[in-house]
Amino acid sequence: MPKADSHKKKMADPAVLLPMAGFTIWGFSLLLTRIGQRHAGPMVLLSIRFLLAFALLNIPLLLGREHLRLRGRNLRPLLVLGVLEPLCFVFESYAIYFTNATITGVVSALSPIAAMMLAAALLKEYPTRRQALFSLLPVAGVVLLTAAGQEAGAVAWVGIPFLLGYSVCSGYFKVANRSAADFSPYERTYALLLSCAVCFTAAALVECGGDLNAYVQPLHRPAFVAAVLALSVLCSVAANMLVNYGAGRISVTKMSAIGNINTVVSAFAGVAFLHEPFTGIMLLGSLLVLVGVWQVTRQGA
Repeated sequence: MPKADSHKKKMADPAVLLPMAGFTIWGFSLLLTRIGQRHAGPMVLLSIRFLLAFALLNIPLLLGREHLRLRGRNLRPLLVLGVLEPLCFVFESYAIYFTNATITGVVSALSPIAAMMLAAALLKEYPTRRQALFSLLPVAGVVLLTAAGQEAGAVAWVGIPFLLGYSVCSGYFKVANRSAADFSPYERTYALLLSCAVCFTAAALVECGGDLNAYVQPLHRPAFVAAVLALSVLCSVAANMLVNYGAGRISVTKMSAIGNINTVVSAFAGVAFLHEPFTGIMLLGSLLVLVGVWQVTRQGA
């Protein structure tokens, strides 16, 4: 059945569908974060988001639907994930603060390349020539999407180390998530959300000067509550579970490629809900990302 085999190879690997859905949900994170930050500082928003997400994640544990089987196991992979996740948020936040959109897009888009290099070095997981070639398309697409409609602005060079730190940290996170595949998606998500809840709550209390009234004040704003609920339920719990289900089933190269989808979704969410301008550069960037993702994740690639 040569024709059937040929057709099958052109299709996307079914194992990528769950993480693809997760990254699509994450695409709305920037939109929801913008709404939430109208009423709260970044650390307060992150703290409430992850505290609520962690509380929700404990419900199936309390009901006996999920279990944490950690006794007697090597917890180092989970600890590494727990350290890397907050670091990624910190590096990304300061990188965006100190640099312009174009530089941010260029360096952030290199994260999948960093992930492939780390996977080759640490996991001996090598991309095919086809995957390596087509992985460059999403990089170009993300750069175009990030720079579209943005003024160049001034660059504070202090931001470059944060950008490089984000790229390496994000790439290493994908490798570490693959290395932690012996743990269930629930266990990995539990470690991530617990770490973020603890780290960002500590940072939020510092941001508020220890004033608990200032910390809870945004909860009186309906728009903030709606945004943080969506961030917690969808972007933190659902998206992380979906991505973690896929992390143990597909290569780091494929996971890195489909991660670029969230930039496409984020751009179009801004157009649809924030009335941001739609440009030809955005369309070109989106097509480059989607074609690259399809080619990298297709069966037999």
